[in-house]
Amino acid sequence: MRILLLSLWFMPFAGFAQTVECKSNLSIAEMEQNAHRFLFEKGGLNRTFASDNFDVKYYRCEWEADPAVRFIKGKVTLYFVPTASVSSITLDLSSSLVTDSVKRQSANLSFTHSTNALQINFATTLNAGNTDSVSIYYNGVPPSTGFGSFILDNHAGTPVMWTLSEPYGAADWWPCKNQLGDKADSVDIYITHPSAYKAASNGLLQSETTLAGKTTTYWKHRYPIASYLVCFAITNYAVFNNSVQLGSQNLPMQTYCYPESLALFQNNTPLVLEAMQIFHEKFGEYPFIREKYGHVQFGWGGGMEHQTSTFIIRPDESLMAHELGHQWFGNMVTCGSWEDIWLNEGFATYSAALVLEIKYPANKIANRQAVL
Repeated sequence: MRILLLSLWFMPFAGFAQTVECKSNLSIAEMEQNAHRFLFEKGGLNRTFASDNFDVKYYRCEWEADPAVRFIKGKVTLYFVPTASVSSITLDLSSSLVTDSVKRQSANLSFTHSTNALQINFATTLNAGNTDSVSIYYNGVPPSTGFGSFILDNHAGTPVMWTLSEPYGAADWWPCKNQLGDKADSVDIYITHPSAYKAASNGLLQSETTLAGKTTTYWKHRYPIASYLVCFAITNYAVFNNSVQLGSQNLPMQTYCYPESLALFQNNTPLVLEAMQIFHEKFGEYPFIREKYGHVQFGWGGGMEHQTSTFIIRPDESLMAHELGHQWFGNMVTCGSWEDIWLNEGFATYSAALVLEIKYPANKIANRQAVL
């Protein structure tokens, strides 16, 4: 993630400034880690309430949303493996949302949903090591925590909806195990929306099926993914495709942008394709080489590195390189705690500087000095 409006970055920390002891003998890494720890201790960030007695394997997410209406209706099917004999598991889900029912196969399960935790109770004990599944049916008006986890806005008079779940905002709009240490092996995402719009998400587009004025857009992603990197956005997107040669692989690049920004994105997309070739050579194979890389325009003041599908406000060369760098550092390799987010951001900042230094060596000193 990179924030262009710097005041947004410092705002969440302002209320805790006096509690952080900054000493001259602390490194930048130690100071950032301590600042983030104080946020947790003082309640500045939501924690996860999901239980640790199961391992997430797969999510099938079926959502219905309209970018003109702040509301979501969903069915999320979770495949999981108990790590011990269990009679219940707990997922993260905002108490602002209503859980209609929870099913295991066709049988209804009892559950409790309070204080942002959804506890699902099983009629019999589930044994460790056996794959099982549950489906959660829910709906409601999502809150917005963190950097704005579920946002409605407009561009040129047209409604737009997007998600941005870092750090714990995923639970604002879908039931999940909202932890960094337990990635799903894969996800399928179905988004039903008014047919006037297009829906972007992670992975590869499989189909767009229209019936009675609504379109169901299906995205398929077959790589491990943390809950905060699952995303979608809906508006009247213009869509165009590029590709980039990475060794023997021709990787698709797909852009969803506002129609009024089409020329800007078409002109600037080659810059991120050049960065992709640099990172592929320097860092190793693009982590999601069997799928794609993509840009999705949104209205937030910066960018967010959703896996295979970066949300970005505008195609600035440094910003695009920063978010692309996160595909290696943050997405493929994910920190174990939000106290260590400086690792994600440090590598992404270095990635952008690397691109600029390789492409514009005469400006390398000025570019380094411009890094805050």
